[in-house]
Formats: sequence, structure tokens, C-alpha cells
Amino acid sequence: MLARQKQQYESYLRVQDFLGQSAPPQPPANYAVQKATLDDVIAKLGSHSGDQSGGQKESRADAQRQRVSRRSLREDHLAPIAKIARALLKDAPGIERALKMPNPQIATLRLVGEATGMRTSVTPYAQVFIDNGRPADFLAQLDAAIEGLRGTVMGKARNVGRHVGAKAGMGQELARGRRAVDLLDAMVTSAFKGDADLLAKWRVAKRVQATPGAPAATGGTADENLPTTGAAVVPKAA
Repeated sequence: MLARQKQQYESYLRVQDFLGQSAPPQPPANYAVQKATLDDVIAKLGSHSGDQSGGQKESRADAQRQRVSRRSLREDHLAPIAKIARALLKDAPGIERALKMPNPQIATLRLVGEATGMRTSVTPYAQVFIDNGRPADFLAQLDAAIEGLRGTVMGKARNVGRHVGAKAGMGQELARGRRAVDLLDAMVTSAFKGDADLLAKWRVAKRVQATPGAPAATGGTADENLPTTGAAVVPKAA
């Protein structure tokens, strides 16, 4: 969650707390609707925040797993195959792809493709590789390594989608919450007209705090700009 988003989220929590402690005594019909909207926004922002954070952490973990899987596939499986193929099967029909190691810098899915091609090339000569040091199940091990690497690509894509989707959902909910707070602001300032203490608390609750290096936020309502020292000033009803 970005700093600005965090400040907005916290302002919604303060508004929710204020309304829980000081609900308007005779609220208009739309009050319950907007209060329920704000409660729903807060719940969804909490969920989106968790998805965004979790997705980012898992994406980083997937990237690390991918690096480990790439190294293992190349060093533990493909390199020994390429060495044996060059030494013993140089002139064997269809073995060309197994003679050369894939470039270490190629994209992961391309590496998966190259490894799959090598697997196809060496299959007819499996016994030669086994007789020269590869495990009896080296093809099965190679298959598992290829699928493991492919799985890291899919896992990373899912987790990137998770946190990107959460970010978009968070923006949507913040906008929905802002509208609810604006409507609640009109109701609260009207209901508590003349009560300077409660109105001061309300202004503090709904204000979006300024983030470092950014201009002070007003939260989009005029009464937040009223003076807070000296004699209390009662805002006009909306």
C-alpha cells in the first residue's frame, strides 16, 4: 500500500470509529447506506492490502525459486547430457540439439523449450547416457526439473496478477470510500451544527494526513480549512 493510500485508509478507519462513538441522533435515510458502504470499503481495503503485500512477497520468492530451478536444470541435468552427447554421439542422427547447451541468459520459458527439445533428442539413446554415468531414471528427473521450472513461471505470473489486481481494487475502493465520506460529512456537519467539540473531532477524523514532501491534504471538504485555534468557528450546514 502506497503512503498516500495508507493515509486515506487510516482516515476511513477514524471516520468509522467516530461514527461508532458519535452517530447522528436523527440521521437522514441515506446515512445507513453510506455508513454500510464505508464499512464495506474498509473491509475490502484490508483484504486488498493483504493480497498486495502477500502477492509481492510471493513474487519475490518465486523469482528466487526460478533462479535456483534454472541453475539446477542447466548444471545438474542439461550439462551432463551435453557432455556425453558431444563425446559419444556427435554423429548420431537427430542428436544435434543435445550437443549444445542453451545460452544462460535466455528467457525462462525459452529455456524450458530448449530443455524439452534436448530431452526429445536424447531419448532414443537413453541407455548410452545411463552406461556413461547418468542415473537410470535420468529422463524422469529431467522431466521433473523442466516441469519444476515451468511451475515457477506460472506461480510468478499468478502472484504478479494477485498484487496488481489488489492495487487496482484498492484504488477503486478508496474512491468509493471518498464518496461515502463526502456524503457522510454533509450529514454529520448538519446533525452536529453548533457542537464545536464534536465538529472539531469530526474534522480530525476525516482529514487525510499529509505525506512527507506532499502538500497538506484537506480531504476534499471546505470545513477542514477552518481555523483550529482561538474561538471555535461553527461551519455552515451543507
